[in-house]
Parts: sequence; C-alpha cells; structure tokens
Amino acid sequence: MRNTLLVIVILVSIIGGILIGNMEPKIDEKAFKSAQSAQFRDLSGNWRQISDWDGVYRIVNFWATWCPPCLEEIPLFINLHEEFSDINMTFIGIAVDDTARVRDFISANGVNYPILIGSGDALRISEVFGNHRSGLPFTVFLSPNGDLIDTHSGVVPVAKLRDFVSKIR
Repeated sequence: MRNTLLVIVILVSIIGGILIGNMEPKIDEKAFKSAQSAQFRDLSGNWRQISDWDGVYRIVNFWATWCPPCLEEIPLFINLHEEFSDINMTFIGIAVDDTARVRDFISANGVNYPILIGSGDALRISEVFGNHRSGLPFTVFLSPNGDLIDTHSGVVPVAKLRDFVSKIR
C-alpha cells in the first residue's frame, strides 16, 4: 500500500510539473498595449511605432541579420507580403541590429515590407509581447485594433502564416 501511494505521489508530481512547465505566463495587457507605442526608427530615420499600422492585421517579426533562422524566413515574408497585398494585412520587421547592417541586408534582398530598427529595446519589447526566452526570430500576430492573436518562437511555418491569412480573408 505504501509503495502504491508513493508511486501515485510521484506520478502526480511529474504530471503537475509537466503541466505547469507548459503553461505560458500571462501577458500584462497594459504593458502589451503600451509596447505597441514604443518608438523605433525606420530606414529613413523617421520615428515609427507598431500602432502606426492600427486598422490593419499585423505580422510583427523580431529578427537580426546575424540570426540564421531569421534570415531563413525573410524570403517567405517577402513573397507572402506581395501575395497578400490585396488584404488588410502587413508584415513589419523589427531588427535587433545595427542600422547599417540592416540597410545593406534589406537592399540586397529586396525586402518589401516596413522595417524598423530597435537594437536592444526591440528585444525588451518582444519580451512584453510574450518572448519569454528572448530568442530570435519571434513573431507576433496582431488584430487591427492591436489585440494579440498569436505568437511564434523560431521560424514560422508557412502553414501557420497561410492559416492566419485564411482566417482574415
């Protein structure tokens, strides 16, 4: 009987640990809305914020030129931004990087969607959006009024992007 009880306690502890470990921390709604007003420079040197695109579905991608997985998904974003130009959606890239390197990369690769430069501030903002591991790439899906629809850590699968678009068409 004692061994059975011990086994049950161990199993409950393991299952509880797995469930708690897989739970996402809650996002602070006030900080989330405030983060959309954070100021970043665009490649022309103008100050912009994510909320400048209110009224449009947004796929906001935090990335860097030194991040191989980030560079892997950018051609997909370029193609899908063009393919879905007829709907109320845009991609926004926020680079955690140096302006000169980003400018060189953008011109060499024909990026056709807005790019903002965030340096270290961008990583902090991505954490507010749910990037609890501070990893890149990190992508946030926002509604036209700025509500969080979804997030994705790592390279976004094309199926997830197409599914998002199919729901807003």
